[in-house]
Amino acid sequence: MQKKFLTEELFNAIDDAVCLIGVNRNIIFSNQSFSKFFNDDEPADKNFIKYFVPEQRSEVQKLLDNCVETDKPLRTEKEILLRDKRKIWVEFTLSRIDSSEEKLFLVNLREITKRKQYELELLRSESKYRNVFNQANDPMFVCYLNYGETISNFIDVNEVACRNLGYSKEELLGMNPSSLMFNNNENEQTRIVERLWNDKHFIFTSTCITNDKRKIPNEISAHLFDLNDRPAVLFIARDLSQREEAENKIIEVSEKLRNLALHLQNVREEERAMIAREIHDELGQMLTYLKIQVTLAGKKIHDDPELSKNKIDSSLKLIDDSVEAVQRITSQLRPTLLDELGLAAAIDWQVKDFSARTGIQYSIQLPKDEPILAKEKLTAVFRIFQEALTNVARHANASKIFVTMNEFKNNLILEIRDNGKGITQSQVNSPNSLGVLGMKERALVFGGDVVIKSSMKSGTTVLVEVPME
Repeated sequence: MQKKFLTEELFNAIDDAVCLIGVNRNIIFSNQSFSKFFNDDEPADKNFIKYFVPEQRSEVQKLLDNCVETDKPLRTEKEILLRDKRKIWVEFTLSRIDSSEEKLFLVNLREITKRKQYELELLRSESKYRNVFNQANDPMFVCYLNYGETISNFIDVNEVACRNLGYSKEELLGMNPSSLMFNNNENEQTRIVERLWNDKHFIFTSTCITNDKRKIPNEISAHLFDLNDRPAVLFIARDLSQREEAENKIIEVSEKLRNLALHLQNVREEERAMIAREIHDELGQMLTYLKIQVTLAGKKIHDDPELSKNKIDSSLKLIDDSVEAVQRITSQLRPTLLDELGLAAAIDWQVKDFSARTGIQYSIQLPKDEPILAKEKLTAVFRIFQEALTNVARHANASKIFVTMNEFKNNLILEIRDNGKGITQSQVNSPNSLGVLGMKERALVFGGDVVIKSSMKSGTTVLVEVPME
């Protein structure tokens, strides 16, 4: 009697819900915590299964059957719904107790709802962290920072890092930042580690070598933080390839623009020199000779009328030559045909003049109707055409040119083709090909384009396309 009393006292001192059940699942004994747990003051002789809602009874029954049949202790965690509709997490322990009278089983139920909620929240946080880590657009690496300014191998990397560098996650986890980010430069690594200890955060540039030996320039943002009570470093790498490519492109374009500006300045100086030379050599001499003729005519007009008449006729001839010289100079500066008769007439005149000056034969096909373009576009297309002819004369070593102009899909299409030695694509794209660059820039201003097609010894084709509107 005293032994039974002591046993009850011991069981009641336990906070967990405890009961003894027989092979028929009936409760033989239970402690006070069991009654409180299931809100039943008299659980004795009641079937243990009945304390669970009907939809969970078969599951509990299987647990009991498994322990009864195998005689092996059972421990599991389950979320259960009690008869009073409370949903809780319990640690379910079932073990056999040896008894001379019958087979008994000790059931221990411990509520672990709060602990389980913490665990689930932790798992959700871990899941969120993992999602952020893996869905980041930039490669991310984590390693421990050891005292003594050394760095551990990577302890975590995201999927972007694996994909960009061409390594598997296992391969990266076997690598060290020293080799991947610092190119085994101990001084550089020491410098960065010191900055991290001092400032907790540091940004530096580095070149990472991919698995297929490509070099990727990176801007790496390093952050010092605590992980598992140890200092750790998060490296976030930003690929600078596109930015460096854009910067190089800007530098290249800037160089082209500087060269183009210099070229345009030289062209203007050449034009001024040409105008000065033409005026000096032709108009100057003509006007000087005209002045002499008129002076002589004035002196002889009474003494020798015939000689005076000859002088006057000669002067008139000089005046006519001067007028022609003025017309030629002004045509070279800007043909009046372009303003008076339009682009087709100006191109036709320019081709004939070009052929007369260079001896290069020509074939030309122009539209019957003059294309209607704004004055600025007319000038741009004509200057492109002049530049194309200049290039033929200077570089092509051609014997014939073929010029066609037509309209297609509301665009003006002008093609200048020669049968010369051709030009390489690298020469076309060279920053020093300022004539080509100037043609492209003139067309680009109006939303047009200039395409140059050529191969060595097969001639060159300049295709100009400018929107009509």
